[in-house]
Amino acid sequence: MKKISTRQKIINSAHRLFYERGFNGTSIDDILKDAGLNKGSLYHLFKGKKEILLAVIEEKIAYNLEQKYKDIATEEQPLKYLEEKLLTTDSFDFKHGCALNNLVQEMSPVDEDVAKALLKVYNDLEDYYFLALKEEDMNDEEKKSLSKMMVATVEGAIMAAKAAQNKEPFIQIIQQMFKNL
Repeated sequence: MKKISTRQKIINSAHRLFYERGFNGTSIDDILKDAGLNKGSLYHLFKGKKEILLAVIEEKIAYNLEQKYKDIATEEQPLKYLEEKLLTTDSFDFKHGCALNNLVQEMSPVDEDVAKALLKVYNDLEDYYFLALKEEDMNDEEKKSLSKMMVATVEGAIMAAKAAQNKEPFIQIIQQMFKNL
């Protein structure tokens, strides 16, 4: 079994805690305790909590989305593939919602560097949805606009499921979105 580096332990713990409690609801001490590390370990690798958050955005959130959607471009039926990916909800945590959306809401108005990093991930997500529309009979501008609407719809569906604390609103909204495409 591969040993997890100290840096990865910090990022893994921070990712989970930021997701569950929010950035402002998580302290450096919480991250260290969860990771089983001391302060010297953290400050040797990161200047502070913001740098940890930036690493979480790039190395966990962006990476997870890339892994989830990386095959869209090579699929014969990319829109059907996207629908199946979205309706496979086993890995969704509707109690806490979307890690990306949660951080956008909490941190975008607060810190410009974090807002830029989150916007990059959000734009990448729109690009994956754009690729899912490659076979559709519309121009690129229409596809870009539709991909933005689809991402907003999915994020809203996740929020509706979070509010209800179950997946049913999400499933209903996603099914309706694909019926209307």
